[in-house]
Amino acid sequence: MSFRPWPLLWLCLLIAPALALAGEAPKASEPPALDAKERTRVVEAVIAQVRARHYSAEKAALAERMLRSRLKRGDYDAITEPRELAHVLTEHLVTDGQDAHFVVIYSAQPVPRNLPLPWEPAPPEVEKFRAEREERWRRMALREAYGIGRVERLDGNVGYLRLTSFPEPKHAGEAAASAMRILSATDALIIDLRGNGGGDNELVALYLGWLLPERTHVLDTLWKGRPKQALHTPASPVAGRYGDKEVYILTDGDTFSAAETLAYDLQARKRARVVGETTHGGANPSVALPVDDHFVVGVPMGQTVHALTKTSWEGVGVKPDLPVPAADALRTAHVAALTALAKRAEEPMQVEEVQEALKALGANTKP
Repeated sequence: MSFRPWPLLWLCLLIAPALALAGEAPKASEPPALDAKERTRVVEAVIAQVRARHYSAEKAALAERMLRSRLKRGDYDAITEPRELAHVLTEHLVTDGQDAHFVVIYSAQPVPRNLPLPWEPAPPEVEKFRAEREERWRRMALREAYGIGRVERLDGNVGYLRLTSFPEPKHAGEAAASAMRILSATDALIIDLRGNGGGDNELVALYLGWLLPERTHVLDTLWKGRPKQALHTPASPVAGRYGDKEVYILTDGDTFSAAETLAYDLQARKRARVVGETTHGGANPSVALPVDDHFVVGVPMGQTVHALTKTSWEGVGVKPDLPVPAADALRTAHVAALTALAKRAEEPMQVEEVQEALKALGANTKP
């Protein structure tokens, strides 16, 4: 499996405000070159955090053995640039640690060494850091249009919702509800998660609340050193409920993390058909942990367990019900939705609209 830094954007926001938005931070000078002693120190510090914080002692031990083996073999000897070391360590942790949420980041701006876990109280200087991070997180959500790329009524009254990310509900909840209300009158729905790198599962739960018939227990996160955390959909969704109309989810190999939560849950409950390519396969949440003043490692501290299947998509991804190249997924889903509508349409106006839409797509117009 090739390495791509899916979790990098939102984890960068989680860790270092200076990394959050291009052009907002002053340009830093080139970082000092790493010598053998510094490389070893960074690798050992990463290993220490993995060993102390990973949710699985077995996987942590495996990652440690493999990293030490690589260090001894000289795999890092030619690396002198800190960002390159962070990139290579990420690739090795994902491969050797067998978890897609591993990531190592180098920040040119200093990161607090006493950075606590997200749910722990923090000293004043870290609270200031958190406040700055929160403001940049809010501004990134705004710049990304709260993760909503497109809201559209396609031919045949099929709704189309392009979701590019899942920011925190406190930033994106109102925009998400507006999108859901706009699409509530459509006769079928396509949610496009291609290239969506994830974000916050609480926003996923809001979307699921709109699509599922009742309040639903979605999944549990089994944390290391923290009580189990359950994710539920809201009892009274702000946008109401979409009903039992057809839903299709578009995916590709870059659909990751929280985006996979949405696809996996709807597929597992037979509420939606997944169209496109198998998703990347990252289920377990990562927590940012300081390595030193400039390096941070994201370690999977929680294990995701879906409430219905009692397993997850970690390492295997969400496999499509209708496997097609990602570029063909939208047309395939649109045709499938229209074909289903054609079979049950009764009003002459709807029948004509659906058949015209199928004809425009070059598909069979017979119900």
